[in-house]
Amino acid sequence: MAKLKTLSEAETARRRAVTGLRNFGRDDDADRYEDMSPREYADEKGFEIVENPRRISMARQSASGLRDQIADLKDRVRELEDQNETLTEKLDNISDVLETDESEDEDDDSDGEVDDDEDDTDED
Repeated sequence: MAKLKTLSEAETARRRAVTGLRNFGRDDDADRYEDMSPREYADEKGFEIVENPRRISMARQSASGLRDQIADLKDRVRELEDQNETLTEKLDNISDVLETDESEDEDDDSDGEVDDDEDDTDED
């Protein structure tokens, strides 16, 4: 859904863009935006100009649109929770493997390996 703005809001956004571009030294882009009308700027930026500001609030508060958006967000949350669960399981598996490897390494160190300090005392 395109963002909705009044003509006045579009003009304010256009002026802010011009100022920002000039502050960053992008005078060519600033000149191009400065030469645009608020409607042209809106087209360039992809938002819709509405004549009646009440239409903005009505469009933003459309019950069916909000229900659809809520349903989509709930679906997305479920997907992310499933992904999270899968990744947690993978991390648990990796942790188990690492713990197994560490315990095997500790067992190997204690199985018949002679400490170098003990050998040094016998040679004197």
